[in-house]
Amino acid sequence: MRSYIVSLLLFLLFLLGGEIASPSPRAVALIPAGSTEMPFKIVEGTFAVWKGGALVFVQGRYSNAPILGFFDRNGSRVSEFRFSIPGATLINLYDNSVALGSDGSLAIVGTAYSDDSRGTMFIAWVSPDRQQQTIIRSSPFFPAAVTIASDGTIWVAGHETSQQPKERDYNQHLIRRYDKTGILLGSFIPWSSLDPPNLPYPGSVLLTLKDRVLWYSARSRAYIEFSADGSIIKRLKSAPHPEHDVSRVAVCDDGSLFASTMIRSQEHPTQWGIFALDPQRSEWTLIPREQKGSLLGCDGTRLAITTDYQTISWLQSTAQ
Repeated sequence: MRSYIVSLLLFLLFLLGGEIASPSPRAVALIPAGSTEMPFKIVEGTFAVWKGGALVFVQGRYSNAPILGFFDRNGSRVSEFRFSIPGATLINLYDNSVALGSDGSLAIVGTAYSDDSRGTMFIAWVSPDRQQQTIIRSSPFFPAAVTIASDGTIWVAGHETSQQPKERDYNQHLIRRYDKTGILLGSFIPWSSLDPPNLPYPGSVLLTLKDRVLWYSARSRAYIEFSADGSIIKRLKSAPHPEHDVSRVAVCDDGSLFASTMIRSQEHPTQWGIFALDPQRSEWTLIPREQKGSLLGCDGTRLAITTDYQTISWLQSTAQ
């Protein structure tokens, strides 16, 4: 009996000492780290992302020749590129459809139409000097997001389209990997493996972190990290977004992962916030934002956002 009481007391002391309690979640904060006046105005038909150390501003995203402008941290235009496809009179670029590689190369995905309204889906690679261009016709595969890995390969997330939803092949792979000449190197992640098996678009994002490629799908509730050869390194749930939320996602050089979201309530019908991932606990923390804005991406270890679409602001993450 004495042995039992001693054991019980030791257990209670152990518990009260917090030795077996779960670690408390980190309090994540985002503090200001500089700002500059936005050198352009985001209106209908335009969008901006922070990629590869530069701000990429896309004009005429639904036109015969979208214009991609590249800006530095001071808001100065560094260069400009007009993207066109021979025979295409209309090119549609969607969210997460432009990637800038570490060597300055570009990857662009979207849909293109000719004079007779014939449409095709495409994946494009553009050389760093903008003198060479490779067009990959991906139909019936719809490319929803793109990134350029550290080894120069092009990764695309999407799905094969079908006129009849009941005829969709849920065994098809949703991630494809190409070289810059257009050769398909591999495909990964069967549609049927998702839970739930929703279309990955909208809200599908591909990102690059050193020797890894990250895929984030808000609608399919999936976050997956791949090695360069397509092996899965990590698989988690995405942040708890509202249904049908189209998110912006950013990964910083230190591995910090963030996802923006709309916060819909009677008090704040258009308020937005940023989810931060705690990698140790595999949990997401929502950080509400007071001002309206949008997440652009990561600039080194800082988040780049817009505020009222007039200012580019940087935020530094800190755990308290």
